[in-house]
Amino acid sequence: MKRDFRSSVLSGNYDAVLAAIAGFLIIQALCAYGGIGVSPDSVVYISTAQNIHDHGKINDFTNMPVMDFPAFYPIFLCGLIFLTGAKILAFGPFLNGLLFATLIWLCGWIMNRFTGVTRGYKLLLLIFILLSPCLLEVYSMIWSETIFLLLSVLFFIVAYGYFQTHSIRWLLIMAFVAALSCVTRYAGISLAGLGGLLMLCDGRLRWGARKLGHIALYSLLSLSLLILNLYRNLQLTQTLTGYREKGLTPFSVNLHDMGSVFCDWLPFLNLGYRVATVVGVLFILLITGIFLYRLVRRNNFFSYETIALSYFVVYTAFILFSATVSRFQPLDSRLLSPLFLPWLWGSTQWIPAGLKRCPPRWKSVAVAASLAAAVCFIFREVQIFRENWNGIHYAGIPGYTEDDWRKNETMTFVRTHKDSLEKAGHIYSDAFEGLWFLADVRSDLIPHKDNAADIKWMMHEEHFTVVWFDDAVNDDLINIDYIRSQKQLVNELRFRDGAVYFFHTSPPAPPN
Repeated sequence: MKRDFRSSVLSGNYDAVLAAIAGFLIIQALCAYGGIGVSPDSVVYISTAQNIHDHGKINDFTNMPVMDFPAFYPIFLCGLIFLTGAKILAFGPFLNGLLFATLIWLCGWIMNRFTGVTRGYKLLLLIFILLSPCLLEVYSMIWSETIFLLLSVLFFIVAYGYFQTHSIRWLLIMAFVAALSCVTRYAGISLAGLGGLLMLCDGRLRWGARKLGHIALYSLLSLSLLILNLYRNLQLTQTLTGYREKGLTPFSVNLHDMGSVFCDWLPFLNLGYRVATVVGVLFILLITGIFLYRLVRRNNFFSYETIALSYFVVYTAFILFSATVSRFQPLDSRLLSPLFLPWLWGSTQWIPAGLKRCPPRWKSVAVAASLAAAVCFIFREVQIFRENWNGIHYAGIPGYTEDDWRKNETMTFVRTHKDSLEKAGHIYSDAFEGLWFLADVRSDLIPHKDNAADIKWMMHEEHFTVVWFDDAVNDDLINIDYIRSQKQLVNELRFRDGAVYFFHTSPPAPPN
């Protein structure tokens, strides 16, 4: 039994073990100065996990039900609080280091099972993954993507198991992983959809009662937790996933933003963003073309690499559609991080086989060109890491644990005058998560420009205070000039990095 376990799990993957250890140590080094990275979303996760632990409620720091994010990641963090008795910021570096190491090891395990790959290919890709700026950013922050990326790789593994055997056991495991991904990020529905798509494309299991039963069972189980989460949201807030604004960014801009991220992931080309749309289209066509070719030819369709690149196709369609019809932040490396591994594998897994089929007189040139591209890729990743390290090792990871925020002059004033500010009236801020996290002050976010109801509510108040941080850039919010045009400014305290404004309703004009 021990020998079988070792041969099936450990054998041939010792290089990935070394890469995993290195990944764990890199995360510890990045977190050594200021701790794990904390963004506005991280504050929601941290406060929700603590609220579950303390009060048994899935509420965030505003004491309102969490609806913009699914519930699993805060519940997962809460479970670790119970197990360790420690705060999230204390065990965050170790947790993320362990998750990153596990991801690297699983990637190595999967690549051992790619068709026709070489040891050299695997080693190079392990280095690409280890030093990836995209993955290092994710695993240095308290973000749900740290779990979601791991679930996506696990899904590739269990999906392979199902499509090789068509057993109920593998089907249930595949549905369970998809269900967890759906309540880790709402984008997890793309993984659930991937399973359904692959089942429809599966010619090995003929259409009939058994196949229809498998599809129905998978659909029900994979979406079950998401349905429960959405039902809970609807009961508590009368919305399914929170207030979602209509998309304003056209498809062409989203495609350009996606291409810009691909350009960042291909730093050795140094193409800039002028050709970002072309780069995005080329990669989408390349990987979709490989997917369709293998589907039509039934050539190695249910291999690990094909399942992974199939997810590239599904997630790309999902995120481009979602970003076009709903208000999103611009597509960035974080939002597209689930694409990184499928993109990397889909773009390169054909190279070893192509080199083997290369005519002898061209083979040495092709090998040299491939190695040169790989070396340039690694060199640029190292260069980016050094540039990031120069700031992180003495100021912390960008976010609320960075010195720019912890030593922020405006934040220091709020922290030391908390009681008087809270007595002065309702507080609004353009960084209300940071106020709670760093100063333990509850406030509301300044209303969005296109949310007339919130603006009306704010302007209806007799008096309120606005804490403004210059670093919290958000052009979607109303600005101070607009508030001044509606309310009387009573007092203003200016600081190097922000200001505190005290507003009051103007007295009515005297009668003529």
